[in-house]
Amino acid sequence: MIEKVAVVGLGLIGGSIAKALRKYTDIDVIGVDVDTKTLDKALREGTISEAFREINFALEVDVLFICTPVGKIADNVKNIYPHLKKGCIITDVGSTKKVVMEEIEKFLPLDFYFIGGHPMAGTEKAGYDYSHPDLFVDSFYFLVPSDSVEEGILEIFVKEIIKKIGAKPVIVDYNEHDRIVGVISHVPHIISTTLSNFAHRECKDALKYAAGGFKDTTRIALSQTEMWKDIIFSNKEVLLELLKSYKDLIEDFIQHLEEEDEDFLVDFLNRAREYRKNIEV
Repeated sequence: MIEKVAVVGLGLIGGSIAKALRKYTDIDVIGVDVDTKTLDKALREGTISEAFREINFALEVDVLFICTPVGKIADNVKNIYPHLKKGCIITDVGSTKKVVMEEIEKFLPLDFYFIGGHPMAGTEKAGYDYSHPDLFVDSFYFLVPSDSVEEGILEIFVKEIIKKIGAKPVIVDYNEHDRIVGVISHVPHIISTTLSNFAHRECKDALKYAAGGFKDTTRIALSQTEMWKDIIFSNKEVLLELLKSYKDLIEDFIQHLEEEDEDFLVDFLNRAREYRKNIEV
Protein backbone atom coordinates (compact mmCIF):
# COMPACT_ATOMS: atom_id res chain seq x y z
CA MET A 1 0.00 0.00 0.00
CA ILE A 2 1.28 3.44 -0.96
CA GLU A 3 0.95 5.91 1.91
CA LYS A 4 3.67 8.49 1.38
CA VAL A 5 5.19 10.02 -1.76
CA ALA A 6 7.94 12.55 -2.43
CA VAL A 7 7.87 14.73 -5.54
CA VAL A 8 11.21 16.19 -6.60
CA GLY A 9 10.67 19.22 -8.84
CA LEU A 10 7.38 21.08 -8.39
CA GLY A 11 7.08 22.49 -11.90
CA LEU A 12 4.14 22.03 -14.25
CA ILE A 13 4.22 18.22 -14.16
CA GLY A 14 5.57 17.68 -10.65
CA GLY A 15 3.22 20.27 -9.20
CA SER A 16 0.28 18.71 -11.05
CA ILE A 17 1.19 15.24 -9.74
CA ALA A 18 1.34 16.56 -6.18
CA LYS A 19 -2.00 18.38 -6.58
CA ALA A 20 -3.63 15.34 -8.21
CA LEU A 21 -2.47 13.05 -5.40
CA ARG A 22 -3.86 15.49 -2.84
CA LYS A 23 -7.20 15.74 -4.66
CA TYR A 24 -7.79 12.12 -5.61
CA THR A 25 -5.96 10.05 -2.95
CA ASP A 26 -5.19 9.97 0.76
CA ILE A 27 -1.44 9.76 0.06
CA ASP A 28 0.79 12.10 2.04
CA VAL A 29 2.90 14.22 -0.34
CA ILE A 30 6.33 15.70 0.40
CA GLY A 31 7.69 18.40 -1.93
CA VAL A 32 11.32 18.92 -2.91
CA ASP A 33 12.41 21.92 -4.97
CA VAL A 34 15.32 24.37 -5.10
CA ASP A 35 12.89 27.31 -5.24
CA THR A 36 11.79 28.25 -1.73
CA LYS A 37 8.96 30.44 -3.07
CA THR A 38 7.48 27.46 -4.86
CA LEU A 39 7.77 25.32 -1.73
CA ASP A 40 6.16 28.04 0.41
CA LYS A 41 3.25 28.38 -2.00
CA ALA A 42 2.72 24.60 -2.20
CA LEU A 43 2.68 24.44 1.61
CA ARG A 44 0.22 27.33 1.91
CA GLU A 45 -2.11 25.73 -0.62
CA GLY A 46 -1.94 22.38 1.16
CA THR A 47 -0.49 20.64 -1.88
CA ILE A 48 2.36 19.21 0.21
CA SER A 49 2.70 18.46 3.92
CA GLU A 50 6.46 19.00 4.15
CA ALA A 51 8.99 20.90 2.05
CA PHE A 52 12.71 20.43 1.46
CA ARG A 53 15.25 22.00 -0.87
CA GLU A 54 17.23 18.74 -1.11
CA ILE A 55 17.20 15.20 0.21
CA ASN A 56 20.29 14.45 2.27
CA PHE A 57 18.63 12.51 5.08
CA ALA A 58 16.75 9.22 5.54
CA LEU A 59 13.42 9.58 3.77
CA GLU A 60 10.62 7.11 4.53
CA VAL A 61 8.52 7.25 1.37
CA ASP A 62 6.92 4.50 -0.70
CA VAL A 63 7.31 6.29 -4.03
CA LEU A 64 9.74 8.92 -5.27
CA PHE A 65 8.79 11.01 -8.32
CA ILE A 66 11.70 12.67 -10.14
CA CYS A 67 10.16 15.56 -12.08
CA THR A 68 13.31 17.35 -13.21
CA PRO A 69 14.63 17.93 -16.77
CA VAL A 70 15.69 14.76 -18.60
CA GLY A 71 19.38 15.60 -18.37
CA LYS A 72 19.26 15.62 -14.56
CA ILE A 73 17.09 12.57 -13.87
CA ALA A 74 19.83 9.92 -13.57
CA ASP A 75 22.01 12.11 -11.35
CA ASN A 76 19.07 12.88 -9.09
CA VAL A 77 18.27 9.19 -8.71
CA LYS A 78 21.93 8.41 -7.95
CA ASN A 79 22.09 11.13 -5.27
CA ILE A 80 18.77 10.36 -3.61
CA TYR A 81 18.30 6.58 -3.61
CA PRO A 82 20.85 5.94 -0.79
CA HIS A 83 18.51 7.90 1.52
CA LEU A 84 15.45 5.80 0.63
CA LYS A 85 14.17 2.62 2.22
CA LYS A 86 14.64 -0.67 0.38
CA GLY A 87 11.69 -1.52 -1.84
CA CYS A 88 10.91 2.10 -2.68
CA ILE A 89 9.42 2.71 -6.13
CA ILE A 90 11.37 5.36 -8.04
CA THR A 91 9.82 6.89 -11.13
CA ASP A 92 10.34 9.85 -13.44
CA VAL A 93 8.28 11.87 -15.91
CA GLY A 94 10.91 12.39 -18.61
CA SER A 95 10.01 12.60 -22.27
CA THR A 96 12.66 10.05 -23.29
CA LYS A 97 13.35 6.72 -21.66
CA LYS A 98 16.19 4.69 -23.21
CA VAL A 99 19.16 6.89 -22.26
CA VAL A 100 17.78 7.62 -18.79
CA MET A 101 16.92 4.02 -17.94
CA GLU A 102 20.12 2.52 -19.28
CA GLU A 103 22.11 4.92 -17.10
CA ILE A 104 20.03 4.26 -13.98
CA GLU A 105 20.21 0.48 -14.43
CA LYS A 106 24.03 0.73 -14.17
CA PHE A 107 23.95 1.76 -10.51
CA LEU A 108 20.50 1.24 -8.97
CA PRO A 109 20.41 -1.84 -6.68
CA LEU A 110 17.84 -4.52 -7.43
CA ASP A 111 16.01 -3.91 -4.15
CA PHE A 112 14.76 -0.58 -5.52
CA TYR A 113 12.12 -0.52 -8.26
CA PHE A 114 12.55 1.95 -11.11
CA ILE A 115 9.50 2.50 -13.30
CA GLY A 116 10.12 4.92 -16.14
CA GLY A 117 7.14 7.21 -16.53
CA HIS A 118 5.95 9.75 -19.06
CA PRO A 119 2.52 11.41 -18.79
CA MET A 120 1.29 12.59 -22.18
CA ALA A 121 -0.01 15.82 -20.74
CA GLY A 122 1.22 19.35 -20.37
CA THR A 123 1.33 22.72 -22.09
CA GLU A 124 3.94 25.14 -23.36
CA LYS A 125 3.70 26.84 -19.97
CA ALA A 126 6.16 25.99 -17.20
CA GLY A 127 6.25 26.21 -13.43
CA TYR A 128 4.15 25.42 -10.38
CA ASP A 129 1.78 28.33 -11.04
CA TYR A 130 0.46 26.52 -14.13
CA SER A 131 0.09 23.11 -12.47
CA HIS A 132 -3.38 21.62 -12.10
CA PRO A 133 -4.79 18.53 -10.33
CA ASP A 134 -6.80 17.48 -13.39
CA LEU A 135 -3.92 17.72 -15.87
CA PHE A 136 -3.74 13.92 -16.27
CA VAL A 137 -7.44 13.13 -16.47
CA ASP A 138 -8.09 10.99 -19.59
CA SER A 139 -4.46 11.37 -20.68
CA PHE A 140 -2.21 8.46 -21.62
CA TYR A 141 0.59 7.73 -19.18
CA PHE A 142 3.51 5.65 -20.50
CA LEU A 143 5.12 3.25 -18.04
CA VAL A 144 8.43 1.51 -18.72
CA PRO A 145 9.28 -0.84 -15.83
CA SER A 146 12.86 -1.99 -15.31
CA ASP A 147 13.52 -5.72 -15.43
CA SER A 148 13.73 -5.88 -11.63
CA VAL A 149 10.17 -4.57 -11.20
CA GLU A 150 7.87 -7.40 -10.18
CA GLU A 151 4.40 -7.54 -11.75
CA GLY A 152 2.76 -7.02 -8.37
CA ILE A 153 4.76 -3.84 -7.74
CA LEU A 154 3.73 -2.40 -11.09
CA GLU A 155 0.08 -3.30 -10.43
CA ILE A 156 0.12 -1.46 -7.10
CA PHE A 157 1.69 1.64 -8.68
CA VAL A 158 -0.87 1.65 -11.48
CA LYS A 159 -3.86 1.01 -9.24
CA GLU A 160 -3.01 3.37 -6.38
CA ILE A 161 -1.48 6.27 -8.31
CA ILE A 162 -1.80 6.30 -12.11
CA LYS A 163 -5.47 5.36 -12.31
CA LYS A 164 -6.39 7.40 -9.23
CA ILE A 165 -5.16 10.63 -10.86
CA GLY A 166 -7.31 9.86 -13.91
CA ALA A 167 -4.58 8.76 -16.33
CA LYS A 168 -4.69 5.80 -18.74
CA PRO A 169 -1.59 3.60 -18.25
CA VAL A 170 0.26 2.27 -21.30
CA ILE A 171 3.05 -0.22 -20.61
CA VAL A 172 5.80 -0.33 -23.26
CA ASP A 173 9.56 -0.90 -23.54
CA TYR A 174 11.84 2.10 -23.84
CA ASN A 175 12.62 1.65 -27.55
CA GLU A 176 8.94 1.65 -28.47
CA HIS A 177 8.28 4.61 -26.20
CA ASP A 178 11.06 6.75 -27.65
CA ARG A 179 9.94 6.12 -31.22
CA ILE A 180 6.28 6.86 -30.44
CA VAL A 181 7.03 10.16 -28.73
CA GLY A 182 9.58 10.96 -31.42
CA VAL A 183 6.78 10.82 -34.00
CA ILE A 184 4.00 12.58 -32.08
CA SER A 185 5.93 14.95 -29.83
CA HIS A 186 9.62 15.52 -30.57
CA VAL A 187 9.53 15.90 -34.36
CA PRO A 188 6.44 18.16 -34.16
CA HIS A 189 8.28 20.35 -31.67
CA ILE A 190 11.28 20.62 -33.99
CA ILE A 191 8.97 21.44 -36.90
CA SER A 192 7.23 24.10 -34.80
CA THR A 193 10.52 25.78 -33.93
CA THR A 194 11.75 25.45 -37.50
CA LEU A 195 8.60 27.11 -38.82
CA SER A 196 8.99 30.01 -36.38
CA ASN A 197 12.60 30.53 -37.44
CA PHE A 198 11.67 30.11 -41.11
CA ALA A 199 8.92 32.75 -40.95
CA HIS A 200 11.20 35.24 -39.21
CA ARG A 201 14.00 34.62 -41.72
CA GLU A 202 11.82 34.87 -44.83
CA CYS A 203 9.58 37.77 -43.81
CA LYS A 204 9.63 38.79 -40.18
CA ASP A 205 7.04 41.52 -40.85
CA ALA A 206 4.57 38.76 -41.77
CA LEU A 207 4.53 37.52 -38.17
CA LYS A 208 2.40 40.45 -37.03
CA TYR A 209 -0.37 39.16 -39.32
CA ALA A 210 -0.21 35.58 -38.03
CA ALA A 211 -3.62 34.16 -37.16
CA GLY A 212 -5.01 30.91 -35.78
CA GLY A 213 -3.29 28.43 -38.08
CA PHE A 214 0.23 29.77 -37.59
CA LYS A 215 -0.32 30.31 -33.88
CA ASP A 216 -1.62 26.75 -33.36
CA THR A 217 1.22 25.23 -35.37
CA THR A 218 3.96 27.16 -33.55
CA ARG A 219 2.49 27.24 -30.02
CA ILE A 220 4.84 24.59 -28.67
CA ALA A 221 7.85 26.61 -29.84
CA LEU A 222 7.18 28.66 -26.69
CA SER A 223 8.30 25.74 -24.50
CA GLN A 224 11.42 25.85 -22.34
CA THR A 225 14.67 25.70 -24.31
CA GLU A 226 16.71 23.88 -21.65
CA MET A 227 14.12 21.15 -21.28
CA TRP A 228 13.86 20.56 -25.02
CA LYS A 229 17.62 20.62 -25.54
CA ASP A 230 17.89 17.65 -23.15
CA ILE A 231 14.98 15.83 -24.80
CA ILE A 232 16.38 16.23 -28.31
CA PHE A 233 19.88 15.05 -27.46
CA SER A 234 18.64 12.12 -25.36
CA ASN A 235 16.54 10.88 -28.30
CA LYS A 236 19.11 11.79 -30.96
CA GLU A 237 19.26 8.47 -32.85
CA VAL A 238 15.49 8.18 -33.19
CA LEU A 239 15.11 11.83 -34.20
CA LEU A 240 17.79 11.69 -36.87
CA GLU A 241 16.04 8.72 -38.47
CA LEU A 242 12.61 10.36 -38.28
CA LEU A 243 13.78 13.76 -39.52
CA LYS A 244 15.47 12.17 -42.53
CA SER A 245 12.22 10.36 -43.29
CA TYR A 246 10.32 13.65 -42.94
CA LYS A 247 12.82 15.31 -45.26
CA ASP A 248 12.14 12.60 -47.87
CA LEU A 249 8.42 13.33 -47.62
CA ILE A 250 8.98 17.07 -48.13
CA GLU A 251 11.28 16.43 -51.11
CA ASP A 252 8.67 14.12 -52.64
CA PHE A 253 6.06 16.86 -52.20
CA ILE A 254 8.37 19.42 -53.85
CA GLN A 255 8.96 17.15 -56.82
CA HIS A 256 5.24 16.64 -57.45
CA LEU A 257 4.58 20.34 -57.01
CA GLU A 258 7.24 21.17 -59.61
CA GLU A 259 5.57 18.68 -61.93
CA GLU A 260 2.18 20.32 -61.22
CA ASP A 261 0.83 16.92 -60.25
CA GLU A 262 -2.65 17.93 -59.08
CA ASP A 263 -3.78 14.35 -58.40
CA PHE A 264 -0.89 13.82 -55.99
CA LEU A 265 -1.58 17.10 -54.18
CA VAL A 266 -5.29 16.37 -53.77
CA ASP A 267 -4.59 12.85 -52.54
CA PHE A 268 -1.89 14.13 -50.14
CA LEU A 269 -4.24 16.68 -48.59
CA ASN A 270 -7.17 14.27 -48.43
CA ARG A 271 -5.17 11.55 -46.71
CA ALA A 272 -3.80 14.01 -44.16
CA ARG A 273 -7.31 15.19 -43.32
CA GLU A 274 -8.54 11.61 -42.86
CA TYR A 275 -5.57 10.69 -40.65
CA ARG A 276 -6.19 13.78 -38.51
CA LYS A 277 -9.84 12.80 -38.00
CA ASN A 278 -8.65 9.70 -36.15
CA ILE A 279 -7.19 11.79 -33.33
CA GLU A 280 -9.61 12.42 -30.49
CA VAL A 281 -10.15 16.10 -29.78
